[in-house]
Amino acid sequence: MKKLLVIVYYWPPSGGAGVQRWLKFVKYLPQFGWMPTIITTKNGDYPAIDESLCKEVPAGIKVIRTKTPAFGKWFKKINGKNSDVPYGSLEINSADSLFKKVSIWIRLNLVIPDARKIWNKFAYRAAGIELLTNQYDAVITTGPPHSTHLIGLKLKKKNNINWIADFRDPWTQMGYLKNVKRLKITSHFDKLLENKVVKTSDAVIAASQKIISDLNCSPDKIHLITNGFDPHDFNRIKKEKIDDNFNLNYFGSLPAESNPISVLKAIIQLYKKGISDIKMNFWGNISKDVKEQLNNLDDCGIAKFHQHISHSKAIELMSNSSMLLLMINNVKNNEGIITAKIFEYIGCGVTILGVGPASSEPAKILHETGSGKMFQYDNVEEIADHIENVYKLWKQGKETRSKDIEKYSCVNLTKKLDAVLDKFI
Repeated sequence: MKKLLVIVYYWPPSGGAGVQRWLKFVKYLPQFGWMPTIITTKNGDYPAIDESLCKEVPAGIKVIRTKTPAFGKWFKKINGKNSDVPYGSLEINSADSLFKKVSIWIRLNLVIPDARKIWNKFAYRAAGIELLTNQYDAVITTGPPHSTHLIGLKLKKKNNINWIADFRDPWTQMGYLKNVKRLKITSHFDKLLENKVVKTSDAVIAASQKIISDLNCSPDKIHLITNGFDPHDFNRIKKEKIDDNFNLNYFGSLPAESNPISVLKAIIQLYKKGISDIKMNFWGNISKDVKEQLNNLDDCGIAKFHQHISHSKAIELMSNSSMLLLMINNVKNNEGIITAKIFEYIGCGVTILGVGPASSEPAKILHETGSGKMFQYDNVEEIADHIENVYKLWKQGKETRSKDIEKYSCVNLTKKLDAVLDKFI
């Protein structure tokens, strides 16, 4: 059995979309002759906690958890226990405390590439011991946080390992960096680090074509492996009617850059036409600004907000939705933002309403799989017409059917990963 060392910050019990990619790769890699070992965090700064994901780690997989300094507890202690630790967004507004404003300025301008790098020395030490005591065929670092790649950079220099850098999201072109002010010298040094990682690694994997185009990497060295869905997650789901409403549901984090106010406006238009049984439900970490704006507009009781739920429960609710909402961050150069949830949305077979660039990669995926349709952010009229059309089909008991989705299954994506790894054997 070939051996792979995976260094990953977000790992169960961390919840959120960022965990799923490598949790699923690790699940299926043994089928292709690879036995992974995981080096990860212990009580890190996580977007959410989902203990149920621990049960999905395959038996026999070695997981090494290291000491993990975290800012989350200190941030809440100083800024208030009910304050949200910044995750997925670094925007501030006039209502934010001075401490939060200063903290985010420091994070943006004095911390390169990100605050999670305080974990690096502990992970590097654990990886060094593991490489000395066991023979590994390759090492993978995955980001975000992209500071994790600096561990691979150091290991490559000292141990001359076969090292693959996996980019689940952009680094210097990350969406939440588009709408904030950052010192030019900080951006310059951040880009230098990114280039060094790409140049020094033996191979690069990227989750979208846009990430590939943003990275300064030779075509023969970089490989596209998107996120995907695990068919096994949906085999256990029983399709059943939850209530009598047409439920347009959203799952996951929703930052200020992804405000779905145009969708609510569209539903209010339908409400005024007499269609009063369309509801919007949000599960996950929803921006306070988004909540406030939606609540201020919503006089009809359309939008409801729920706390973060386990991944298995989210899959169940997704599969029994009437329609699923996909939001692409409204920032510059966002055509390549592919959220991991799009693939799970596709996997559950429920039609998807996308809001974002019509020429984006997610729009193309929705089109090629017949899973849904993408609309521009302010196109309230067309969004309303589309929801009404789907609503009428729903009333008639009809469903849309996806097509050609197997290439996005985690099994087939792991097969692509195996092909990359086998180049080092």
